[in-house]
Amino acid sequence: MWTAFVIVVASVVVTIAACLLFGRTRAHEQSDDRDADSRGFLGAVISGLFIVALAFYMVIVWEDNGAAEDNAAREAAAIADAYWQTAVMPQPQRDHIRGLLTEYPKLVADEEWPRLANGESDERTTSTLNSLHTEVLGLPATPDQVKSARERVLERLREITDLRRDRLDQAGGLDNTGKFMLIGTLVGAVGMIVFPLLIGFTARLRHVVQMSVTAAVLAFVCVLCLGMTHPFSGVLRVQPEAFTSVTEEIAGIPAEHDR
Repeated sequence: MWTAFVIVVASVVVTIAACLLFGRTRAHEQSDDRDADSRGFLGAVISGLFIVALAFYMVIVWEDNGAAEDNAAREAAAIADAYWQTAVMPQPQRDHIRGLLTEYPKLVADEEWPRLANGESDERTTSTLNSLHTEVLGLPATPDQVKSARERVLERLREITDLRRDRLDQAGGLDNTGKFMLIGTLVGAVGMIVFPLLIGFTARLRHVVQMSVTAAVLAFVCVLCLGMTHPFSGVLRVQPEAFTSVTEEIAGIPAEHDR
């Protein structure tokens, strides 16, 4: 929060200083009126490019965060479904599988989720998921009830593995398109401030105030954009609520339920 405030204030200060140092006097204003149309057109082009880049960037970020949240919900649902399938499994495999299914969402929420902000996975979470595969594959293929539950749980484990892989991929941050749009947004914001100064912005008070307000708004937008580059950190970060919820759901399932 303080970092954003400092950046915005610094942008305003630099803009005011540039206007006062390099702004032209009123005596030169009338001599360049014939170029006003071309300057206005170029300024509109820069503004348009900035808006387009910002719009595309926001769509990309919004979709990435939505996908991360949706994948987490689907992964948690797959965990719950797999747990319900353990009712017909023989002992001691049933207790082992239930214990691993209970441990996995806790590890994701408490251990792996904080690491995602740095693009890292958790080894204990990986080990638990691998142990789940091993335990389920070791189940007998008879009777039919156990075979059906075994196949269903294996399907859920494949889904969990795929969704976790997607989550780890998203932990790497923006893809190339997102990075390109972010760069375009930042460059466009800088261009909207630098262009008027380069073509000869006057140093009158109303122009300095206008440039200062514009610089503050653009700096805030840029800080906001930089804070949304990662779905698991920053302004719009996704929380592991789906995994904490499924942990509570599993805890409420009777230990000896039989369907």
